Amino acid sequence: MLLLQRDWPACLLKGGNGLLELPLGAALFGMKPMTFYRTFYTKQPCPKLGHVRRFLRDHGTALALAARRLGGPAASGRVFLLCEAVRHTRYLTRAQSSQLVDFHRLLKLEHVSDPDRIECGLFAEINPASGFVDECCVLSEKLGSLLRKIAENDPAEDSVTPASQKISQAA
Repeated sequence: MLLLQRDWPACLLKGGNGLLELPLGAALFGMKPMTFYRTFYTKQPCPKLGHVRRFLRDHGTALALAARRLGGPAASGRVFLLCEAVRHTRYLTRAQSSQLVDFHRLLKLEHVSDPDRIECGLFAEINPASGFVDECCVLSEKLGSLLRKIAENDPAEDSVTPASQKISQAA
């Protein structure tokens, strides 16, 4: 993949505000800022990242809504931050993998029996007969499937990392 990066000459920039300013009277002499392009090559995104991007594109909003009901506004915010981070990265990091595992644990209701956690109080407010419970079960299964795909695509040397261990245990 070929990308072009735009570089403005330092002599034309004034101040630290990021705005391009030409010297006074430069417009009268027809001066325009010059643009130089630097070419560099990037690697293709890892296959794990493609799976995660597709999942978050298709189910990110549902995951955020479920996280809000089960883990509060902070959990929902973490989903949106993960969606944004995954959009702008070239490979899936350990922290992002760990967040996916944490969301899977949230959907599987692992912490609802701990009275010191917010999940306990929020879970008590949910009606077991509501459609939300079915949606959470389906979403949990889809997230579990994603985690299994990620664990399958881990190279052998990465299999001893803590994030990989968490993913394989959660799946």
